Amino acid sequence: MIKTTHFSIQCPQCGAVDFQQPDDVQDDDLVTCDFCGLQIKLSELKEVGLEQAKKIAIPEAKKVIEDMLKKVFKGRLK
Repeated sequence: MIKTTHFSIQCPQCGAVDFQQPDDVQDDDLVTCDFCGLQIKLSELKEVGLEQAKKIAIPEAKKVIEDMLKKVFKGRLK
């Protein structure tokens, strides 16, 4: 079973996970990292987050699939 159930987007500059954002934030609005002050459009931060999530989810899913296949073919391939 895949273990990661929660993921926080990290600032691409410093790795912090807390950001300031305007009320009713839209994709073109700037958000600001609370730690380093980096300003980035929300749409760009979402893309960064997607890439970060892929780095976690893909290896986890691959391991789960490999384990399932090992169980299915155990003893059948000699």
